[in-house]
Amino acid sequence: EPDAAAAPAAAAAQWKFQAVSEASEAPPASSSSSSSAPTSTREAKRVPRRILHMSDTHNLLTERIIREELPEADILIHTGDFTERGTMKECEEFNRLLSGPLKDKYPVRIVIAGNHDLYNVGTEYGKIKQALPGATHFLIHEQVEVDGLRIYGAPWWPGHRWDYRTRSKHPDPAGFERIPMGTDLLLTHGPARGALDEADGVSGNHSGSVKLAEEIKKRRPKVHLFGHIHEQRGSTRMGTGGSSSTSTLVVNSAMTDRWIKPKQLQSGTRRNAGRWHGAHLLLASPSADGWKFSTE
Repeated sequence: EPDAAAAPAAAAAQWKFQAVSEASEAPPASSSSSSSAPTSTREAKRVPRRILHMSDTHNLLTERIIREELPEADILIHTGDFTERGTMKECEEFNRLLSGPLKDKYPVRIVIAGNHDLYNVGTEYGKIKQALPGATHFLIHEQVEVDGLRIYGAPWWPGHRWDYRTRSKHPDPAGFERIPMGTDLLLTHGPARGALDEADGVSGNHSGSVKLAEEIKKRRPKVHLFGHIHEQRGSTRMGTGGSSSTSTLVVNSAMTDRWIKPKQLQSGTRRNAGRWHGAHLLLASPSADGWKFSTE
């Protein structure tokens, strides 16, 4: 979530976008168990996988919501801002959910850090990782392979302002150039420039990372998952042609409502809130060239 006033409007990246219609129904979660350890693509028999993506829950996720309102899935991915102030107490509470109701429902639980989670630790990502043993994977500029899915996570870098401008003249060490070729799911906390990144509900007020947009264009991950800009929750495609073979599926699953105080999770009565307080359910289906992805 932004932690400062919105920057002046900037020009969008010169890419084509195509709206993604959310499917009316997805098949049930696979009955086969997902391993929490990295699995070789050659060894794993590829079967459809359901992935629940959430972001920006800001201490608002509860056991009741998890058990009663969120859909079943094989893999849970949280792309940061699970806390509000980044305190160890908040991390411990999130870990209680990871180790309890989330573990009961989602065999694999992958997490990266957002800007709010780093308020007290800066770039000492390891402190957050140690506080979240309930996550099967806490990714810090690294890739993990789960059930044949190649997943790369790049956490927030505290040297960025909320809109990805750097706070100093030093080179940007956010690490987006490390994104591997052949990535299926790219996880960052914030958006790339020009894709679901218009802040404060202002058309043209783009706040995403130019560097990230450049690297996605080069490396073409099949899916980019993020949050940060709450008012831009939704999905689209980024690239040329708008097809799954020539573009990246872009999904913003920020769950906290941007406009209501005190903060609360998005409601189904709000525009673009979806069925699960802003979370998205993705279906990964094996295909001749690896995987195809769709959203519900």
